[in-house]
Amino acid sequence: MAEYQRVIQLAGALNFRDLGGYVNQHGQTVSWGKIYRAADLSLLTQSDRDKLSWLQIKHDVDLRSTSEQERNPDRLWSGAKLTKNPIYPEQGNTPALFGTPSIWWRKVHHIPEAANGFAQIYQNVILNKHAKQAFATTFKILLQNEPTVFHCSAGKDRTGMTAALVLLALEVPEETIIADYLLTNELFGFGTGNVPEDEAEIERLVSRMNLQTGEAEVMQTVIETINVGYGGIANYWQDALGLKLDQFQKLRKLYLVDDN
Repeated sequence: MAEYQRVIQLAGALNFRDLGGYVNQHGQTVSWGKIYRAADLSLLTQSDRDKLSWLQIKHDVDLRSTSEQERNPDRLWSGAKLTKNPIYPEQGNTPALFGTPSIWWRKVHHIPEAANGFAQIYQNVILNKHAKQAFATTFKILLQNEPTVFHCSAGKDRTGMTAALVLLALEVPEETIIADYLLTNELFGFGTGNVPEDEAEIERLVSRMNLQTGEAEVMQTVIETINVGYGGIANYWQDALGLKLDQFQKLRKLYLVDDN
């Protein structure tokens, strides 16, 4: 049996991880060497790129904002295709991510209350139209059944939400999903952040969020929002992401292995 590593050591990138090896609620294992999550990929060395090419990673899905992508473009490796897929909405829509839904709206849409300010932002992203389209784009790439890495700047917020949706779709237990999210804390050192009041501060908040320690309550809010607000990941897949149930089933066939 081949030896796989959770953390892929690279000289020019941190928090590059394989999502394989997690066991789901039915005893199936997520395939190794097919789905990766990472932080910034703009400083990859030639040796790093050779390694990613050797791993046969075919898709690089960049979840960062357009401005982040332009300032620090990814350094692609041989055989890789880049997809620019910003999670956060741009051009005037971003402030919606930092508001607080009314109690009436929550009751009508069966949305649970967020645990804290950062959890509120995560919840808003999960519910945001633009972000849902971006999540769907990532899933469509995964359905091509080619090794893929998705990443943002720190590999924590945008990447963490995307990874959680992937693992939820593969029926990985909640505690495992939260543990995967918190693993970033072991690989990075973080500062603090504050909610902004204007457009200029929003851009700064995104940067500060990249430096904020991940909290279990934040990811618990994401999972609860999907389970309570939509009745589970299968409904979120169809109703929020606009994908089909047969695609949902295909994803599981592609990325789950029976150990029996």
